[in-house]
Amino acid sequence: MSEAKHTPGPWWVTESGVRDRGGYICHTRPAQHYPDQDERFEKETTERAANKTLISAAPELLDACMAMLEWDDREKDHAIDFNARMDLCRAAFDKARAAIAKATGQPND
Repeated sequence: MSEAKHTPGPWWVTESGVRDRGGYICHTRPAQHYPDQDERFEKETTERAANKTLISAAPELLDACMAMLEWDDREKDHAIDFNARMDLCRAAFDKARAAIAKATGQPND
C-alpha cells in the first residue's frame, strides 16, 4: 500500500460562517511553517488534491464498512449458509479495495 498524501486526521467539520455560500469547513491542524514558500505551495497543492480524492470516495468507504459489518453480523448469527457468508465477505473486501483505490487515487489491483 502506498503512503497517504492527504492531510492526516483527526478532521472535524463546522458550518461555514459565510451565509450566502453555505456549506461546511473541514478543519485539520494548525498551518505548518515552511521556510521555502515554493515547498509550502507544492505540499499544500498535493495535500488538497489528495483530500478532494479522499472526500469524493467517502460514500464508497462507508458502503464498504457497512458491507463488512453485514458480513460480520451474518458470521455471528449464521443466518445464512457458509457459502453465502463467504460471498458477503468477498463482496465486502472487494468494495473496500475499490474504495481505498478511489480514496488514494491508486489503481485497484
